[in-house]
This record gives sequence, structure tokens and C-alpha cells, in this order.
Amino acid sequence: MAKYIDLRCDFGFKYCMNDEVIMKSFLNAILDGDFDKITSVKFENVEMPRPNKRQRGVTFDLHCTTQMGDTILIEMQNSSQKFFKTRANYYIQSLIQKHISRGLKWEKMKSDIPRVIGIFIMGEKMEELETVITRTGECDLDTGKEFWDRQRKYFVSLPKFQWDRNNNSLKNLWIETFKNLGNMENIDPSVYERADEGLLRLIEKAKVAALTDEEFYQYESSMKRLEDEIDMEEHGYMRGVEDGIKQGIEQGIIQGRAEGETKVQQIVANLRQVGFSNEKIAEITKIPLENIVKL
Repeated sequence: MAKYIDLRCDFGFKYCMNDEVIMKSFLNAILDGDFDKITSVKFENVEMPRPNKRQRGVTFDLHCTTQMGDTILIEMQNSSQKFFKTRANYYIQSLIQKHISRGLKWEKMKSDIPRVIGIFIMGEKMEELETVITRTGECDLDTGKEFWDRQRKYFVSLPKFQWDRNNNSLKNLWIETFKNLGNMENIDPSVYERADEGLLRLIEKAKVAALTDEEFYQYESSMKRLEDEIDMEEHGYMRGVEDGIKQGIEQGIIQGRAEGETKVQQIVANLRQVGFSNEKIAEITKIPLENIVKL
């Protein structure tokens, strides 16, 4: 059996999903019943500049707009993060802010801002997620009715998913593929028979043998980071690393700026040595990415 790319790693996710036909199929599967059928998507810049020098910028995994103008961000999350729900809301609000230009006069607006949708694929367990797909939005707490329809979030819990051979929905097929593509022997053969054009295209694109030498190297490096991340998560190391980094930075600041900077440089070097990307280091340390790159 051919070897296939694991979609949970950073390279695999972006390489395979950055395709209009594949993305349309995936979005229509996840958003089925909530939004009109998506007929086209346009991929956007994943880097959101900082609104000002005091605020952090945002880098998404994937970011696109639909033919209706809706903005959708898609994130693959493999390790637990403190206050991830807050982080997800920050992503959504960053996109909303992008749609509201400085000095905008509300009375001159002909229509409300486009809808902003976040899809967060959770590779690890998140205690608050009790179902495979958790949908959230802004609702009236007393009636349960949607109060504002401009933002919605979808949390897809892969650990919660159990394959149902009798479920013919595209959503069922997509989540099964997303969870097990890297271990193709675990995927039910009927997936091929019932997949649409986009899902079949994904499976074809995900063949490891089709990668160039450079792409294969990137994939192997990304898989190593994923395995290290999962291993550290399972042994409780991630939280210790975060706490140690924070303590080291705080101690460095107390002892003096110069000594503190040296300590930060050493921390960054150590994290790189065990396979963390610049983006991951910036996320953990809360140091701007551009500063991490310079270290």
C-alpha cells in the first residue's frame, strides 16, 4: 500500500489543503446545513500584520474567502494550549478588525461585514469538547437564538470521532480521512467508493512518493516536530517547558536586560535544537516572530 501524508503535521496540512477543489469539498462537508454551498474559494495571505507596535501579529495555518465574501480560517491544533478558546476568539477578532477600516463611518455602510468563520481541527483531546463537532456563535442566552451571525467557530475533535460505515455523509468521510490518512490501513475502503472529487484529489495529492526531494525533507522534518510535540504532550513536558521559559525570562529581566537577553537566546537555541519551529517558539515565549528570527 502506498504511503500517504499525515494531515496532522504542519507541512502535510498546508501542502494538501492549499488547493481550491480540495478546500471546497472540505468546507462544504464541515459547514453542511449551516451555510449555502461554497462554489469557489480564494486563498488569502496567512500573515496578519500587527495593528500597532504594541500588539502581536497573527499567522494562520490557512485563510480563504468564498464567493459570498465570507472569510474562513482553518487551524490544525495538535497539542493542548492554555486558554485555547480565548486564542480562537483572538483569531476571529483579528479578521473582523481587518474588515473594519480605520475611520469607518457606520452610517455609510451598505451592509454588515462579511461573516468570519473559524474551523479548528483538534488532533488532541480538549476536555470541553463533548462531541465530534462543537459549533459556537453569539446567541441570546435566554432564548438560545442566534443574536449576531457574523462570526461562528467550529471545533472538530478527531479523538472523539468514531467511524460509522452506515453514515454516507461527506462530513463522515472527511473526518475519517483527516484522522487516519497518515495510516491508510486504518481507513475503511468504502471511503474511496463514496468520496467526491475533492476528497479523491486529496488522497491522490497526499501520496508521499509524489513529493519532490525538497518537499519530502520538509515533510519528514514536520513529522518529527509533530512526533516530538505529541511525545512531550503525553509526558507533560510541554507545560514544564512553557513554565521554565517564563521563569527564565522573568529571572533574566530581574538580573538585568543584557543577562536576560542572553538567557532568552539560549532558550530559543535549545528549543530549535529539539525541533521547534520559529512560529512555535514565538507562540510559547510570546516573543514577536520577527525577533525570534533575528536571534
